[in-house]
Amino acid sequence: QILFLLALVIYFLPTFSNAGLDPILVGASGIVRQGNSLLIAGDKVPGVYFQYDLQQDEKGPLIPFQPEFLHCKIIPQANLSLDLEGINILADGRIVVLSEALYSLINENGIVAQYPESFTEFGGLGLEGVAARPNPDQSSAVAVVWEGGYPEPEKIPVQIKESVRKIAFNPLILLNRIPKNETLQHLKNKDLTIVELQVARPEGTEPEAQRFRAPDLVWYKLSEEEWGFIVLLSSLNRAEPAEYKYLWLQRFDMKGKPVGDPFDLKKNLPDELKPLNWEGLGWFEPGKSLVMTYDNLGEESPEAYVIDLPKGW
Repeated sequence: QILFLLALVIYFLPTFSNAGLDPILVGASGIVRQGNSLLIAGDKVPGVYFQYDLQQDEKGPLIPFQPEFLHCKIIPQANLSLDLEGINILADGRIVVLSEALYSLINENGIVAQYPESFTEFGGLGLEGVAARPNPDQSSAVAVVWEGGYPEPEKIPVQIKESVRKIAFNPLILLNRIPKNETLQHLKNKDLTIVELQVARPEGTEPEAQRFRAPDLVWYKLSEEEWGFIVLLSSLNRAEPAEYKYLWLQRFDMKGKPVGDPFDLKKNLPDELKPLNWEGLGWFEPGKSLVMTYDNLGEESPEAYVIDLPKGW
């Protein structure tokens, strides 16, 4: 009976939070700005996202998520989405969250777009971040990133564990178009443009060498006529103990080629924030500054951090 009651409390926790109790944001993994609010997805809280109301002078660089201004928003059709990894806003105003387990974009009415089964989670690697921008016809140009990096050994199927556990995969960006108000897109590979990111590969052999994964991205105008991306890149190795060494922002063109030098976040973050697992990336002021957030474990509320783009970068 105790276990049953505990299960009911866990199941209805988002509802209680939305009713006025303190919301619990755990595993912050995606972030986007909407007006004077930040919308945050968490990969440990099913069926909800969070809205943080920015205060008048709250421009960063550090933005603590003060509980009194943090609101839990229920997504009625997403209760089974246990791992929401990204969040964004389509051109028609719909807020969508990205489920790694369901490899789908979901809004309050259900699945908006489901990606091919070839992009289901493998070895703990899956769809991690989403960016959207408007097209002239009011449809949305959507970019979803499959994170890449080293698969987690304990999550690799036993039959192929020995053959792939030492391999690191490059991140992929999946590009598709979502027409205004359209739902239930069942996408196939032929419906997508698939871009492999040519990420840097630091010296050394796998699995001891550092290799990059891509937790999130934003659309970025490289020139007046050319779109590209800014991608959040985080590296690790599979040695004992594992080390997370590099944390970069890197521009890429539409073919996945890096543009210019990376922006080294570890040289631009306060010391206490450098070791954190940064997962979410969004525009704070489009073209000028980005907002990031990290995967917290629940002991305390995560924070956002605003990074100004370097001049001439």
